[in-house]
Amino acid sequence: MLRLLRFQARRDRRQLSIWILSTGLFAAFSATAVLSEFGGLTERTALMTLAASNPALLALRGVPDGVAAGAVITFQVFTYLAIMAALMSTFLTVRHSRGDEEAGRAELVGGTPVSRSSALIATLTLGALANVGIAIAVGLGFAASGLPLAGSVLVGLATGAVGLAFCGIAAVAAQLARSSRAANAIAGISIAVAFLLRAFGDALGTGTDSPLRVASAWPSWLSPIGWAQQVRPFGETSSWPLLLDVALAAVGAALALVLVHRRDLGSGVIGERPGRARAARSLRGSFGLAWRLQRGAMIGWSSGALLLGVFAGGLADPAVAAVESNASIRAAMQGLVPAGTSGLLDTFVAAIMTFLGVLAAGAAIQAVLRARSEETDGHTELVATGAVHRGRLILDPLGVALLSIVGVLVVGGISAGIAFAVSGHPDRFGSSLAAALVQLPAAAMFAAASALVLVLAPRVTVAVGWGLFAIGFVLAEFGGLFGLPEWVRGISPFAHTPVLPGSGAHWWPAVVMLVVAAAVAVAAVTLTRRRDLTL
Repeated sequence: MLRLLRFQARRDRRQLSIWILSTGLFAAFSATAVLSEFGGLTERTALMTLAASNPALLALRGVPDGVAAGAVITFQVFTYLAIMAALMSTFLTVRHSRGDEEAGRAELVGGTPVSRSSALIATLTLGALANVGIAIAVGLGFAASGLPLAGSVLVGLATGAVGLAFCGIAAVAAQLARSSRAANAIAGISIAVAFLLRAFGDALGTGTDSPLRVASAWPSWLSPIGWAQQVRPFGETSSWPLLLDVALAAVGAALALVLVHRRDLGSGVIGERPGRARAARSLRGSFGLAWRLQRGAMIGWSSGALLLGVFAGGLADPAVAAVESNASIRAAMQGLVPAGTSGLLDTFVAAIMTFLGVLAAGAAIQAVLRARSEETDGHTELVATGAVHRGRLILDPLGVALLSIVGVLVVGGISAGIAFAVSGHPDRFGSSLAAALVQLPAAAMFAAASALVLVLAPRVTVAVGWGLFAIGFVLAEFGGLFGLPEWVRGISPFAHTPVLPGSGAHWWPAVVMLVVAAAVAVAAVTLTRRRDLTL
């Protein structure tokens, strides 16, 4: 088992180093930036007063726990640190369990004198060690900014505990599904559900004896992220909720170890559906095949857009009412709103629709990256032997990516409009849909860039594609907090999206992004005819 652990650690040494180092640096830079931006007690009090009264901020960030510097920093970034740990753990666990079975490595290991569960035990052990590393990195990042050591250690432990919990969840997902793609999807949905439960629980939270502290509602207590948040490392600390994350990890690991002995190698607990006797009419072309491969993922991304739209329309009125009822909060909010909005309701909708654009970009990138996985699996070679123009190998995924973007944005915009109509704002339907669709140029930029990388450097497509996505999101969401220059923040396509609804929107950046995305896509289609398929 130790040899398997060493082998897995050697294979993942670069990826895990990047995950751990980037998470630690994000914690350190965030802590330093918050201390610089809200170093004074007056600034921190204004921010936390706004947060405690605004359900939207509670849902996106978490629950406030006083005005201590560490509490403000934790409020700002902990949810994102927890998601990073959860994603790292999910990819690691699935890669070394279901992924190794797909690649045939598990069969080779099974031919040696080791037990059936040895590889899974090694994977779970590596996951635990990786989360210890991420806990140390986060703790050091907070402590390096001058925060109290005890609180910094608790933040690190909370982050690692979330990652550990999702190691157990991903291990079970790898036993249930027959492919690593499906296992990652199940675990990814679990992360999204955990985030949404925490978001709704925090948005419905109630004040405590202190006006700057909020107690989460019961939905937050159903989420591994919500459990870790209840530690409150720089306030009234309570470390016992971390035991819930550890218990979930233990239960998941135990269940996965039971299931691994009750299924055949290469199979999943959830069986495959029998196929049709004849192929559907939609599969008689290369575009139909590309669409069929991506439609499940598009449904998943669109479901997230649906929930986000309902969230935008349903919580807008309570959020705006909370701000308008307090003059000091309203003044603080006016300093945080984007330029060009007309009113607090416009500000709220514009902020939520930015996250809808992020979902659309993620769906587009996944559609393009699916083409790479089909190539490495040898399926693209089979398609290319037919009467298919070589340029269609990248043009079809780009077309599906565009459909995914439009689908996500339309679903999110319409659901927000309906939620507004139900809450007494039928006039908001059109503006909500427009605020969603205006996110299309930025998402198209990510799709086109990923396609060009696929053509020029296919072996690094996945890393570069999701890396660009992460950089774009961080620059747009945290660039102002980090105090980055305007030109650095402008690297992100999200930073150039017109702010709707409201007056004074600048449309030329969106037009430029559409032209650039189209030019890059044409270049990718042209160049794909001049390259060989690679594994």
